[in-house]
Amino acid sequence: MHLNVAHKIFGIAAVVLVMMVAAAIFSINLTEEISDDLEVVARRHLPLSDAIAEVNVRLLEQGILLQRLFALPHESPGARKRLEKLEEEIEREFDRAWRLFRQEERTAHPPENLATLEKALESVEREYRIYEEHGEDLLKLHLEGDEEAFRALVPDLNRLQDAIDAEIDTLRRHVETIADTAVVRADASERELLWFNTILTGLAALMGLGFASVVSVVLVRNIRDLVRGAEAVENGDLDVAVRVATRDEVGRLTRSFNHMVDGLRLKERIQNIFGMYMDPRIVSDLIEHPELTRPGGERREMTVLFVDLKGFTPLAESLPANDLVRLINLFYGHMTDAIGGHSGVVKEFLGDAVMAFWGPPFTSPEDHARLACLAALDALRNLERYREELKAELGPGVADLDIDLRIGVASGEMVVGTLGSMTSRAYGVLGDNVNLGARLEGANKAYGTRVIVSERTRNLAGDAVRAREVDLIRVKGKTRPTRIFELLPEEVSVPDIFAEALAAYRRQDWQAAKAAFAACRDAVPDDPVPPVFLERTAYLEEHPPGPDWDGVWTFTTK
Repeated sequence: MHLNVAHKIFGIAAVVLVMMVAAAIFSINLTEEISDDLEVVARRHLPLSDAIAEVNVRLLEQGILLQRLFALPHESPGARKRLEKLEEEIEREFDRAWRLFRQEERTAHPPENLATLEKALESVEREYRIYEEHGEDLLKLHLEGDEEAFRALVPDLNRLQDAIDAEIDTLRRHVETIADTAVVRADASERELLWFNTILTGLAALMGLGFASVVSVVLVRNIRDLVRGAEAVENGDLDVAVRVATRDEVGRLTRSFNHMVDGLRLKERIQNIFGMYMDPRIVSDLIEHPELTRPGGERREMTVLFVDLKGFTPLAESLPANDLVRLINLFYGHMTDAIGGHSGVVKEFLGDAVMAFWGPPFTSPEDHARLACLAALDALRNLERYREELKAELGPGVADLDIDLRIGVASGEMVVGTLGSMTSRAYGVLGDNVNLGARLEGANKAYGTRVIVSERTRNLAGDAVRAREVDLIRVKGKTRPTRIFELLPEEVSVPDIFAEALAAYRRQDWQAAKAAFAACRDAVPDDPVPPVFLERTAYLEEHPPGPDWDGVWTFTTK
């Protein structure tokens, strides 16, 4: 049987209560004995001593009365009556003394010297009878006038009275001895009761405090262990395990706490493992909200980013499988650093490409376009480190390879949610604007650019980024044209007259357009866009699009 906390506390109280009840019972019994002893002294010993004293007084009065009667014969009638009354009173006192003595005999614990007291009382009464008879004889001789016999017996009266006094003194001493013994016994019992109560109370207090201290220390220690464990879990330490020291409620709570931590540890392990295959925030969101795992979605304005590694195909054809995997993983690492550093969610890895998205609930509705643009710029900066690492891994031969990035970013309404079948699901986004992001990544090939963003992305990002309008295009699969912008790093400069050249191009002023684009090319020779428009302007000049042309360039390939 395992005691719980309530049983332990009740046990302590029960032990203390039993000891206090035992003390109370013993005290009551001993108090009753003390009370009995004092009652015997008060109701029998003292009255018996009073009765003997009264007998002594009446005997003295009787002796004085006889002396007066002998000395004053004329008082004989009144003295005679007084003498008879004294004899009656003495008889009553003897009767009272014997009643008290008989009561003493019937007590539960009669005194040890009760027999001596009985003999002393009998001696007093016997001597009194002799004295009384002798007094009657003297009184008779006195009344008859036999003076000679009277004088001969008078001295014996005093002797008999002295004998009675001696017996009374002996009887009184016996009574006092018995009373003193009872008082001493009562006093001893009272001291015994005091010591017993003191010892038992102290023992009960020590045992109660001892038991309470042990229970409290164990209880408090276990609770403190639980508190420390909870604080460790709160601080992220899931390797904590609290020792189960008892089998009461606290022990069960400790076991439940350890099971809970095991569950959290397993949950974290699952989250970490699946976080290697999909963004940890998606895993966390799905774990916290299981309803999101059901197929379905909702429409939200979000931003999607596609990044592709240009020049990786020649590497893939020449590298061993393990080196190829190591290098593509290195590329993924740099891209996920850039994306994750700006709160983006990596949706999937597509060969040598990465897809990511931004938007609620992972980012605020106002920030997704800006964060995606900043992630794209960070990806360009990470590319430089990636090139250096490739040189370290593969040697200087890779310096001749054209390794670069092409990034497309699009914002707009998308469907976000759990996609897939009953056996295989994924959390992601889909819709026209997702496809647009992929097409914009491919559009970089046509312009020689590195990052192209949609008009909606440019407008949402605002002044947080630098961008220039590149063209108005119609990507494959869409009928509505899209205005596209090139996202520019801070260190990249573009000619100011590019906008004028683009305006001349759209109004079909081919000569002005060619002159302006040529000026842009000459101003910034590294800018890849003006040569594209010079070539296109020359083509359109030879093949005019017609007066209804809206300036849109249609792509027929992805």
